[in-house]
Amino acid sequence: MTTDIGTRDLEAFVTLARISRYTIAAASLGMTQSTLSKRIKELEAKLQVRLFDRTTRHVSLTLEGQEFLHHAAHILDQIERSLRDVRERASGQRGRLSIAAGPHMAGNLLPSVIAEFAAHHPHVEIILHDCRSQETLGFILSEQAEIGVTVSPSDMIEHPQLDFHRVVERNDPLMAVLHKDNSLALQPTVTWDDIRTSRILLLRQSSAASRLVASVVSAQAVRLDLVFEVSLIDTALGMAASGYGIVVLPSYVKSRHRADSLIYRPIQGTSAQFHFSLQHLRGRSLSGPATNFINLLRAHVEAW
Repeated sequence: MTTDIGTRDLEAFVTLARISRYTIAAASLGMTQSTLSKRIKELEAKLQVRLFDRTTRHVSLTLEGQEFLHHAAHILDQIERSLRDVRERASGQRGRLSIAAGPHMAGNLLPSVIAEFAAHHPHVEIILHDCRSQETLGFILSEQAEIGVTVSPSDMIEHPQLDFHRVVERNDPLMAVLHKDNSLALQPTVTWDDIRTSRILLLRQSSAASRLVASVVSAQAVRLDLVFEVSLIDTALGMAASGYGIVVLPSYVKSRHRADSLIYRPIQGTSAQFHFSLQHLRGRSLSGPATNFINLLRAHVEAW
Protein backbone atom coordinates (compact mmCIF):
# COMPACT_ATOMS: atom_id res chain seq x y z
CA MET A 1 0.00 0.00 0.00
CA THR A 2 1.32 3.49 -0.91
CA THR A 3 -1.55 5.65 0.31
CA ASP A 4 0.20 6.48 3.61
CA ILE A 5 3.25 8.08 1.99
CA GLY A 6 3.47 11.65 3.26
CA THR A 7 5.35 14.79 2.39
CA ARG A 8 7.91 14.11 5.12
CA ASP A 9 8.73 10.80 3.42
CA LEU A 10 9.17 12.56 0.08
CA GLU A 11 11.26 15.35 1.63
CA ALA A 12 13.54 12.83 3.26
CA PHE A 13 13.98 10.91 0.01
CA VAL A 14 14.60 13.99 -2.17
CA THR A 15 17.06 15.50 0.31
CA LEU A 16 19.09 12.30 0.61
CA ALA A 17 19.00 11.80 -3.16
CA ARG A 18 20.46 15.26 -3.76
CA ILE A 19 23.05 15.24 -0.95
CA SER A 20 23.98 11.51 -1.11
CA ARG A 21 25.24 11.44 2.49
CA TYR A 22 23.09 10.40 5.44
CA THR A 23 24.83 12.57 8.02
CA ILE A 24 24.53 15.83 6.08
CA ALA A 25 21.01 15.05 4.79
CA ALA A 26 19.76 14.19 8.28
CA ALA A 27 21.18 17.42 9.71
CA SER A 28 19.52 19.51 7.00
CA LEU A 29 16.19 17.81 7.79
CA GLY A 30 16.58 18.32 11.54
CA MET A 31 16.59 14.62 12.40
CA THR A 32 19.10 11.98 13.43
CA GLN A 33 20.88 9.79 10.93
CA SER A 34 19.15 6.70 12.30
CA THR A 35 15.73 8.34 11.97
CA LEU A 36 16.44 9.24 8.34
CA SER A 37 17.70 5.76 7.60
CA LYS A 38 14.58 4.23 9.12
CA ARG A 39 12.30 6.58 7.16
CA ILE A 40 14.00 5.68 3.85
CA LYS A 41 13.73 1.96 4.57
CA GLU A 42 10.04 2.35 5.41
CA LEU A 43 9.50 4.28 2.16
CA GLU A 44 11.18 1.54 0.15
CA ALA A 45 9.01 -1.03 1.91
CA LYS A 46 5.85 0.93 1.10
CA LEU A 47 6.87 1.25 -2.54
CA GLN A 48 8.30 -2.26 -2.65
CA VAL A 49 11.20 -0.76 -4.61
CA ARG A 50 14.88 -0.29 -3.76
CA LEU A 51 15.62 3.41 -4.14
CA PHE A 52 19.28 3.62 -3.06
CA ASP A 53 22.43 1.57 -3.36
CA ARG A 54 24.35 2.05 -0.11
CA THR A 55 28.06 2.03 0.68
CA THR A 56 29.89 2.88 3.90
CA ARG A 57 30.54 6.47 2.71
CA HIS A 58 27.57 7.51 0.61
CA VAL A 59 24.42 6.38 -1.20
CA SER A 60 23.48 6.50 -4.87
CA LEU A 61 20.12 6.26 -6.58
CA THR A 62 19.04 3.11 -8.32
CA LEU A 63 17.41 3.44 -11.74
CA GLU A 64 14.02 3.23 -10.02
CA GLY A 65 15.18 5.82 -7.51
CA GLN A 66 16.19 8.20 -10.31
CA GLU A 67 12.73 7.86 -11.85
CA PHE A 68 10.99 8.33 -8.50
CA LEU A 69 13.13 11.41 -7.74
CA HIS A 70 11.61 13.19 -10.74
CA HIS A 71 8.05 12.50 -9.55
CA ALA A 72 8.74 13.16 -5.86
CA ALA A 73 10.40 16.51 -6.56
CA HIS A 74 7.49 17.49 -8.81
CA ILE A 75 4.95 16.57 -6.13
CA LEU A 76 6.78 18.59 -3.46
CA ASP A 77 7.05 21.55 -5.81
CA GLN A 78 3.31 21.38 -6.53
CA ILE A 79 2.51 21.23 -2.82
CA GLU A 80 4.75 24.21 -2.08
CA ARG A 81 3.22 26.26 -4.89
CA SER A 82 -0.29 25.34 -3.71
CA LEU A 83 0.50 26.35 -0.13
CA ARG A 84 2.07 29.59 -1.30
CA ASP A 85 -0.97 30.35 -3.46
CA VAL A 86 -3.37 29.67 -0.57
CA ARG A 87 -1.36 31.89 1.77
CA GLU A 88 -1.24 34.71 -0.78
CA ARG A 89 -4.97 34.45 -1.38
CA ALA A 90 -5.69 34.42 2.34
CA SER A 91 -3.51 37.50 2.82
CA GLY A 92 -5.21 39.20 -0.13
CA GLN A 93 -2.16 39.32 -2.39
CA ARG A 94 -3.83 37.10 -5.00
CA GLY A 95 -7.37 36.18 -5.95
CA ARG A 96 -10.38 38.12 -7.13
CA LEU A 97 -12.20 41.15 -5.77
CA SER A 98 -15.75 41.55 -7.08
CA ILE A 99 -17.79 44.63 -6.08
CA ALA A 100 -21.31 45.86 -6.82
CA ALA A 101 -22.07 49.53 -6.26
CA GLY A 102 -24.68 52.11 -7.11
CA PRO A 103 -23.86 55.01 -9.45
CA HIS A 104 -22.83 57.57 -6.82
CA MET A 105 -20.49 55.16 -5.05
CA ALA A 106 -19.13 53.70 -8.30
CA GLY A 107 -18.59 57.09 -9.88
CA ASN A 108 -17.40 59.18 -6.96
CA LEU A 109 -15.93 57.24 -4.06
CA LEU A 110 -14.67 53.96 -5.54
CA PRO A 111 -12.41 55.06 -8.44
CA SER A 112 -9.63 56.37 -6.20
CA VAL A 113 -9.96 53.43 -3.79
CA ILE A 114 -9.80 50.87 -6.60
CA ALA A 115 -6.83 52.62 -8.19
CA GLU A 116 -4.85 52.55 -4.94
CA PHE A 117 -5.88 48.96 -4.21
CA ALA A 118 -4.76 47.84 -7.68
CA ALA A 119 -1.41 49.57 -7.26
CA HIS A 120 -0.73 47.65 -4.03
CA HIS A 121 -2.29 44.35 -5.15
CA PRO A 122 -1.29 43.87 -8.81
CA HIS A 123 -2.07 40.14 -8.77
CA VAL A 124 -5.70 40.56 -7.66
CA GLU A 125 -8.33 40.56 -10.40
CA ILE A 126 -10.81 43.40 -9.81
CA ILE A 127 -14.39 43.29 -11.11
CA LEU A 128 -16.76 46.23 -10.60
CA HIS A 129 -20.49 45.90 -11.28
CA ASP A 130 -21.61 49.52 -11.47
CA CYS A 131 -25.38 49.38 -11.34
CA ARG A 132 -28.49 50.91 -9.85
CA SER A 133 -28.49 50.68 -6.06
CA GLN A 134 -31.37 48.19 -6.07
CA GLU A 135 -29.44 45.86 -8.39
CA THR A 136 -26.58 45.26 -5.94
CA LEU A 137 -28.76 42.66 -4.20
CA GLY A 138 -28.91 40.45 -7.29
CA PHE A 139 -25.18 40.58 -7.86
CA ILE A 140 -24.46 39.55 -4.27
CA LEU A 141 -27.07 36.77 -4.09
CA SER A 142 -25.87 35.31 -7.41
CA GLU A 143 -22.27 35.51 -6.10
CA GLN A 144 -21.21 37.60 -9.06
CA ALA A 145 -20.13 40.17 -6.46
CA GLU A 146 -18.66 39.36 -3.06
CA ILE A 147 -19.48 42.74 -1.56
CA GLY A 148 -21.89 45.57 -2.30
CA VAL A 149 -21.12 49.19 -1.41
CA THR A 150 -24.22 51.02 -0.19
CA VAL A 151 -25.33 54.18 1.56
CA SER A 152 -27.25 53.23 4.69
CA PRO A 153 -29.79 53.21 6.12
CA SER A 154 -31.85 54.60 3.25
CA ASP A 155 -30.04 52.61 0.57
CA MET A 156 -29.32 49.41 2.53
CA ILE A 157 -31.21 46.45 1.13
CA GLU A 158 -32.74 44.34 3.89
CA HIS A 159 -32.58 40.64 3.05
CA PRO A 160 -32.37 37.53 5.27
CA GLN A 161 -29.32 36.29 3.34
CA LEU A 162 -27.32 39.50 3.71
CA ASP A 163 -25.11 40.91 6.44
CA PHE A 164 -23.45 44.30 6.41
CA HIS A 165 -20.35 46.00 7.79
CA ARG A 166 -20.71 49.67 8.63
CA VAL A 167 -17.64 51.42 7.26
CA VAL A 168 -18.12 54.92 8.66
CA GLU A 169 -21.01 57.11 9.78
CA ARG A 170 -21.43 60.67 8.55
CA ASN A 171 -23.64 63.60 9.46
CA ASP A 172 -23.17 66.24 6.78
CA PRO A 173 -25.13 69.21 5.45
CA LEU A 174 -26.89 69.08 2.11
CA MET A 175 -25.13 70.81 -0.76
CA ALA A 176 -26.45 73.37 -3.22
CA VAL A 177 -24.80 72.97 -6.63
CA LEU A 178 -25.02 76.14 -8.70
CA HIS A 179 -23.46 77.87 -11.66
CA LYS A 180 -20.23 79.69 -10.82
CA ASP A 181 -21.73 82.96 -12.09
CA ASN A 182 -24.67 82.72 -9.66
CA SER A 183 -24.41 85.50 -7.10
CA LEU A 184 -24.72 82.91 -4.31
CA ALA A 185 -21.41 81.39 -5.43
CA LEU A 186 -19.67 84.28 -3.64
CA GLN A 187 -21.00 83.02 -0.29
CA PRO A 188 -19.23 80.22 1.63
CA THR A 189 -22.65 78.78 2.57
CA VAL A 190 -26.27 79.31 1.56
CA THR A 191 -29.61 79.05 3.36
CA TRP A 192 -32.98 77.69 2.31
CA ASP A 193 -34.21 81.26 2.09
CA ASP A 194 -31.35 82.06 -0.31
CA ILE A 195 -32.42 79.39 -2.78
CA ARG A 196 -36.13 78.91 -2.03
CA THR A 197 -37.37 81.07 -4.87
CA SER A 198 -34.89 79.61 -7.38
CA ARG A 199 -35.70 76.62 -9.55
CA ILE A 200 -34.59 73.62 -7.47
CA LEU A 201 -33.39 70.59 -9.40
CA LEU A 202 -34.11 67.36 -7.50
CA LEU A 203 -33.56 63.71 -8.30
CA ARG A 204 -36.69 61.59 -8.46
CA GLN A 205 -36.99 59.33 -5.39
CA SER A 206 -35.31 56.24 -6.79
CA SER A 207 -31.97 56.51 -5.00
CA ALA A 208 -30.52 56.96 -1.53
CA ALA A 209 -29.45 60.49 -2.43
CA SER A 210 -32.96 61.62 -3.38
CA ARG A 211 -34.49 60.02 -0.29
CA LEU A 212 -31.98 61.71 2.01
CA VAL A 213 -32.79 65.11 0.50
CA ALA A 214 -36.53 64.44 0.77
CA SER A 215 -36.22 63.42 4.43
CA VAL A 216 -34.38 66.63 5.33
CA VAL A 217 -36.80 68.82 3.38
CA SER A 218 -39.76 67.10 5.06
CA ALA A 219 -38.26 67.23 8.56
CA GLN A 220 -37.55 70.95 8.25
CA ALA A 221 -40.89 71.68 6.56
CA VAL A 222 -39.09 73.56 3.81
CA ARG A 223 -41.31 75.10 1.15
CA LEU A 224 -39.71 75.23 -2.29
CA ASP A 225 -41.50 77.44 -4.81
CA LEU A 226 -40.32 75.74 -8.01
CA VAL A 227 -39.11 72.15 -8.20
CA PHE A 228 -37.90 70.44 -11.36
CA GLU A 229 -37.32 66.66 -11.09
CA VAL A 230 -34.97 64.52 -13.18
CA SER A 231 -33.81 60.92 -12.92
CA LEU A 232 -30.07 61.20 -13.56
CA ILE A 233 -27.45 63.17 -11.66
CA ASP A 234 -25.70 64.13 -14.91
CA THR A 235 -28.96 65.63 -16.18
CA ALA A 236 -29.36 67.72 -13.03
CA LEU A 237 -25.76 68.91 -13.10
CA GLY A 238 -25.95 69.69 -16.80
CA MET A 239 -29.00 71.87 -16.20
CA ALA A 240 -27.32 73.62 -13.28
CA ALA A 241 -24.27 74.22 -15.49
CA SER A 242 -26.55 75.92 -18.02
CA GLY A 243 -27.93 78.18 -15.29
CA TYR A 244 -31.37 76.55 -15.39
CA GLY A 245 -31.52 75.90 -11.65
CA ILE A 246 -29.80 74.81 -8.44
CA VAL A 247 -29.26 71.14 -7.58
CA VAL A 248 -29.70 69.99 -3.98
CA LEU A 249 -27.69 66.87 -3.11
CA PRO A 250 -26.15 65.05 -0.13
CA SER A 251 -22.49 65.90 0.39
CA TYR A 252 -21.26 62.48 -0.75
CA VAL A 253 -22.71 62.93 -4.25
CA LYS A 254 -19.77 64.66 -5.82
CA SER A 255 -18.98 64.76 -9.49
CA ARG A 256 -16.34 66.14 -11.83
CA HIS A 257 -19.13 66.68 -14.34
CA ARG A 258 -19.08 70.35 -15.44
CA ALA A 259 -16.51 71.05 -12.73
CA ASP A 260 -15.36 74.12 -14.66
CA SER A 261 -18.74 75.80 -14.31
CA LEU A 262 -20.30 74.46 -11.08
CA ILE A 263 -19.83 75.46 -7.43
CA TYR A 264 -20.81 73.35 -4.38
CA ARG A 265 -22.05 75.24 -1.30
CA PRO A 266 -23.29 73.75 2.05
CA ILE A 267 -26.88 74.61 2.99
CA GLN A 268 -26.91 76.05 6.52
CA GLY A 269 -28.97 74.25 9.16
CA THR A 270 -29.28 71.01 7.20
CA SER A 271 -28.07 67.68 8.49
CA ALA A 272 -28.24 64.42 6.57
CA GLN A 273 -27.22 61.40 8.63
CA PHE A 274 -26.01 58.35 6.72
CA HIS A 275 -23.30 55.73 6.77
CA PHE A 276 -21.38 53.87 4.12
CA SER A 277 -21.78 50.11 4.43
CA LEU A 278 -20.63 46.92 2.77
CA GLN A 279 -23.11 44.09 2.27
CA HIS A 280 -22.24 40.45 1.69
CA LEU A 281 -23.75 37.00 1.98
CA ARG A 282 -24.61 36.05 5.54
CA GLY A 283 -22.37 33.36 7.03
CA ARG A 284 -19.79 33.72 4.26
CA SER A 285 -16.24 34.59 5.28
CA LEU A 286 -14.79 37.49 3.35
CA SER A 287 -11.82 36.75 1.12
CA GLY A 288 -8.38 38.21 1.73
CA PRO A 289 -8.75 40.75 -1.12
CA ALA A 290 -12.18 41.83 0.18
CA THR A 291 -10.82 42.30 3.71
CA ASN A 292 -7.93 44.41 2.45
CA PHE A 293 -10.29 46.45 0.28
CA ILE A 294 -12.60 47.16 3.22
CA ASN A 295 -9.68 48.47 5.29
CA LEU A 296 -8.57 50.72 2.45
CA LEU A 297 -12.12 51.91 1.79
CA ARG A 298 -12.56 52.83 5.45
CA ALA A 299 -9.41 54.96 5.35
CA HIS A 300 -10.58 56.73 2.18
CA VAL A 301 -14.09 57.39 3.47
CA GLU A 302 -12.84 58.82 6.75
CA ALA A 303 -10.63 61.23 4.81
CA TRP A 304 -13.25 62.01 2.16
